[in-house]
Amino acid sequence: MPMTSRKRRRCHISAAAAALAFVGTSPIPSCHALYVGEHILGSPAIPHQPEPAASEPSIANVGGTLPERIVMRFESEQEDPFAPPTSQNYRDSFYWLDRLDDTSCAMASDQWHAGSSTGDRPTNTQPFSLLSWNILAQSLYNSASYSWEVRFKRIMEIIADASPSLVCLQEVDDHDSFLFDFLPAMHALGYDGTAQGHSDVRDIKRRSGKNDRRHLTATFWKADHFRPVNVTDSNGVDYPHMSRGRSLTCTLQDISGVDATNSSDVASGPCLSVINCHLEGHPRQYAARMTQLQHAMEDLSNRRTRGPDLNGLVIAGDFNCELQSSVCSTYLRIGRVGRKGGLGGVHGTSAMAVPASLLESEEAAEALSPLLEWGKAIPNDDLENVKPHPFRRNSMVSAYPVLLGQRNPRLHFTYCANPDRPVAGLDQMWHSSFTLNRIGLRRMFKSQKMRKRILKTGLPTSRHPSDHLPIGAVFDWNACDVDACMVDSNRQGCDEVGVNELSIVLDCPVPVPKPKSPMMAFAELDMLMSTCPYDTEEQRDELMSIIDHVPDLPLDPKEKPSNSQLKKLHEMRNRKKFLLQNASNDVRPTLQRILKLSKETAGM
Repeated sequence: MPMTSRKRRRCHISAAAAALAFVGTSPIPSCHALYVGEHILGSPAIPHQPEPAASEPSIANVGGTLPERIVMRFESEQEDPFAPPTSQNYRDSFYWLDRLDDTSCAMASDQWHAGSSTGDRPTNTQPFSLLSWNILAQSLYNSASYSWEVRFKRIMEIIADASPSLVCLQEVDDHDSFLFDFLPAMHALGYDGTAQGHSDVRDIKRRSGKNDRRHLTATFWKADHFRPVNVTDSNGVDYPHMSRGRSLTCTLQDISGVDATNSSDVASGPCLSVINCHLEGHPRQYAARMTQLQHAMEDLSNRRTRGPDLNGLVIAGDFNCELQSSVCSTYLRIGRVGRKGGLGGVHGTSAMAVPASLLESEEAAEALSPLLEWGKAIPNDDLENVKPHPFRRNSMVSAYPVLLGQRNPRLHFTYCANPDRPVAGLDQMWHSSFTLNRIGLRRMFKSQKMRKRILKTGLPTSRHPSDHLPIGAVFDWNACDVDACMVDSNRQGCDEVGVNELSIVLDCPVPVPKPKSPMMAFAELDMLMSTCPYDTEEQRDELMSIIDHVPDLPLDPKEKPSNSQLKKLHEMRNRKKFLLQNASNDVRPTLQRILKLSKETAGM
């Protein structure tokens, strides 16, 4: 599909040259912003250091020359890693980039689409990039080595050099720092922005009291690429952004490929929601991190009752858990965890580990294996009360492959506060791959020398002003297949710009009617007693005995029970307590309801 040249600087490369770049046979000097790892032998920034066969893949052999699926097959089946990508795995390929500016985005998009038979971009949209970075609040920096003035100057230098379309910052020290430091500096670079607690943000829930966090998250966007759009809730209240204690959500319209002077043209751009999050930091608060993601996504889904369609979703920030294995990763990717999530209780310490070779798919093996975080299995009870997230039908995937740093975090990491103690995948970026194509990633290290220096000294340093490294990605809108939308009623319809609307699943719990009459109470009691999944026959007999042998009490509530009646009541309470204590987690709620109903109907 021909693409517009408006507001873009192109790198004219033939299809043959693009193919050579993708399979890594030779460098392309005219496109120096595109790197495909150490296989570009002519690149002076990346010395060639061959990896031994069957070893942990480094950042050199992922992306560009090796699409993700090819890397995974090469690890397990020793397939040719330099085979050209096919239409089936092309969407899993990407390029390494040093900068995220419009020129680099355009070059990556041109080469990506030159070899792709699927995933066309709508004619009136441009690729966009996002940089996410925990900049380390000065109030949390326990060293006098670098003042805030020195660190802030270097932070802005890195952002200006990367020049992304969107910037998500975590640990901005306070609102004054956002208002007087970042906002003027970002305005000078052509960005608009907002932050938690700002006047244009609706705070749905903020922490208060002694544990109130002063630092906050802030999101910026290039004014010539995006503009904020109001979200209208069920009460008719309009506001452009919303936040919770751990997240900031902005809904933006892409205006990069439309005529800004034409109001109707501007209104036709696709809408993107960006959730900028800084999740709970305690290693054992895995349920809290997942709940924080759930609340942010539910807020977005519940409040998009009117207004423009939502076409894309990106969730980025400091997740405080590993990308490779965590509750949050599983929750975002699969959409649900735990028994109430519809997985039959397979996740958690009670799960059964089954080799993938015995199952039909890796997804099935994952569902039956214990869910691990920081090397420990997550108890089922901690996963019970988290509902499936509303964007689970949009194929949420991580921009950075899970493979990076999976076996050896020293090869690819985003956090290294102490020497030789890197953490892989602490900072993450997820996107709705149904409507967005990830075509490029920002390289974590410009050279192996830089990586080794960081490992030796830890962070921050004079060149790296935070204990985190910035991550970044380039995305392109995925054109809607109009014919498929017309035939398949399950697909969300294409909008005016040719991009699918995201599928949002609003899960409303089925209301359980309370027994307002004796007949309803008796009917519910009979139903529960016949359908209860008793653990044993002895358990069932004991329940029936407790219900049938209710102690006789005085008819007058003011009359005091006799000593023999009090003794029987005490014995009955002990029997109920013993029955519930020895019941399984699946049966206990039903037994509690049966005992409550039997007490309500005893005097009827």
